[in-house]
Amino acid sequence: MTVTVFGTGTLHAAAVDERLVVPDPVPGLVVTERRRGFCAEMTASPEAFSAVRVLTRSVTTTYGAAPGLADSAELVVSELMGNVLRASSENEPVPLIVEVYAVPSGVEVIVHDSVPGQPDRRDVALDSAEAMSGRGLHLLDLLTDHWTVEPSPLGKQIRCRLRAE
Repeated sequence: MTVTVFGTGTLHAAAVDERLVVPDPVPGLVVTERRRGFCAEMTASPEAFSAVRVLTRSVTTTYGAAPGLADSAELVVSELMGNVLRASSENEPVPLIVEVYAVPSGVEVIVHDSVPGQPDRRDVALDSAEAMSGRGLHLLDLLTDHWTVEPSPLGKQIRCRLRAE
């Protein structure tokens, strides 16, 4: 909710309820609201992915991150979740933890997964009309200030920082 506060001759909009837009319950998805963000623990599914994308967009709007970051943060989260699903064994549950936070310089995205090894960079042009995959790490390079791969209790985590220009 936003209210208008009358002060010294100027109008100020002030956020009264800084709460995330939490989607309806989704099987296999547990969302914990955190300071200026959320943590979503899930078993990969289209419904869980959709809910996490909504939450990601909500973080940028609820906590005042630069408006242009909503699309980029949502795309980064989608790409990282999709990469985990593609790199996992078929017919087995795919556990994921996704964290998204509004930080002073922009948005931080952290995706934890149990896929062994480092992400695989492929030599595919971003504008290739023939390639069906292989653009993920190139998109991270393009959309984020920096990203790292670090150990995580689940296996590894990819941590990205998006900053408004």
